[in-house]
Amino acid sequence: MIVDMAFRELGRRKLRTFLTVLGVSIGILLVTTMASFSEGINVSIDENIEYLSGLITVIEDGVTLETSMLSRINEGLADEIGQLPDVDDYAMMMIGSAPGYGTIQGFPPNALELMGYDVGFEDGRLFDEGQPELLLGSKFAENNGLTVGDELMIQDKRYEVVGILAELGVPDDDTIMADLETTQEITGVEDEVSVIMVKPINTGEASILAREIERNFEGVQALTDEEVMAEINQLTGQLSVMTFGLGSIAAIIAGLGIMNVMFMSVRERRKEIGVMKALGATTTQVLTQVVLEALVMTLIGAVIGLILSTLTVAGLNAALGMTLAKITPGLIVTILVYAVILAVMSGFLPARQAAKLQPAVVLRYE
Repeated sequence: MIVDMAFRELGRRKLRTFLTVLGVSIGILLVTTMASFSEGINVSIDENIEYLSGLITVIEDGVTLETSMLSRINEGLADEIGQLPDVDDYAMMMIGSAPGYGTIQGFPPNALELMGYDVGFEDGRLFDEGQPELLLGSKFAENNGLTVGDELMIQDKRYEVVGILAELGVPDDDTIMADLETTQEITGVEDEVSVIMVKPINTGEASILAREIERNFEGVQALTDEEVMAEINQLTGQLSVMTFGLGSIAAIIAGLGIMNVMFMSVRERRKEIGVMKALGATTTQVLTQVVLEALVMTLIGAVIGLILSTLTVAGLNAALGMTLAKITPGLIVTILVYAVILAVMSGFLPARQAAKLQPAVVLRYE
């Protein structure tokens, strides 16, 4: 009965209802899309953090993980680190730019074994060390129309495509991978690498070895897997703060819009509400009626916003060639709870005003 009345009242003021729902939809669209990037990063971290377990990441001092592409460490330093008694194994990695094609990652084949990385191939094989061969991410191969056996011309030199990775849903899908020497040749960087991955003999003492590396070798920082996670969490925390800030602004704007519409609705229906109370409607029933109208509008807007956000995220992921943003069931539930709280808070004051109307006074003046 109350629900039917709520829909009927909203239907009587179609344009006003439409504009309010539209405002809520846009707010939910923005908040959900922003939050989906944070969710996507967290899911990607959960799926890939196992590969860093127990390892030490050595990068240039003053460079963050976000800017590790700019890190430059003398290649000979890796061999010196490898001579430390507590080091079991190590691998160098080079991250740079392949002119005209974007990011390229270079590493010796043993780097994958070091990280316990199980490589899945869509076609082909891993590149051989010291050979002008390329391994392509699935999206890169698709976007450039390349298959195994094709050649890619980079700065007037031909490189053979020997493998295409299975889709991973991460940025690596849109990159080129090659042997370390080949990558240095393509990027024009000689005798330098971006990252050194170090495997301790005793993974439980990784932090001790990390500090030893920093003491013995100038110009580098050594991060344990816990420290890497701390940096990543700081990044995702900043993104979460941005999302919360945007969500707060959207909530205030949408909430004021809903509140304004409901105040106008109550003012226009003073006589109707007075008659309802004269016929026996309780204060609680009137309060519930008005809040329910706000709730219906907000939930409709939230559902539309979620649908639009899902389409937007799918489009962004397709355009970027990787699953950078992700809308999870937990995020959907959070957004719907957020919408319910927004509706109740926005509808309460107008509902309270309606519930306090005195039938005798209203009917006398109306």
